[in-house]
Amino acid sequence: MNLKIAVMLFLITAILIAVMPSESSLGESYKLIYLHVPITVITIGSLLLFPILHFKIDIKSVQGFSVATLIYSALHLVISSVFMYMAWGGLIFSEIRFVFSLTLFLFALTHSLLCFIDSRLSRAYSFFIYLIVPYFYLQLTRAEFQLHPTFVQMPALLYIPYFFSFPFVVMVYVLLKNVFKVSPVFSHD
Repeated sequence: MNLKIAVMLFLITAILIAVMPSESSLGESYKLIYLHVPITVITIGSLLLFPILHFKIDIKSVQGFSVATLIYSALHLVISSVFMYMAWGGLIFSEIRFVFSLTLFLFALTHSLLCFIDSRLSRAYSFFIYLIVPYFYLQLTRAEFQLHPTFVQMPALLYIPYFFSFPFVVMVYVLLKNVFKVSPVFSHD
């Protein structure tokens, strides 16, 4: 049933994105935000929830969340790269938000690997993530120069696809989470 709803949400999102008008300065590339923003929110939110998950649910479920977050952080990095290429004609590896995207990916990768190696170590690392990700984000907001727009004003009509893309992205995340549940090599729970 969830898969059918996810497919329906995807189709509605795709149709809405296709009929949205182009943006004056970014053209069609801005349409990536309808997937980019929800994936970013879920990636950051998941990384920050890992300490709670480690104490509230079993390690197999934490593994599922961790791998789903890893996949989403990789998608976040890819979509950021594609948008950067479409909007600015190339990849700018020193752009502060790209560096933040890469940092999120590395945190998610390390946590996922630790989940499959040692549950205590992954739990400890999750607290490190919880402390460091907000610090990196605050540094990002204070950067003097960044190509990425900090806030884009759009007509209200252009927000409509989010009503379908956010639930779609959440449902796919939950479906991914359920696929990746394997016992760690060393479990200390």
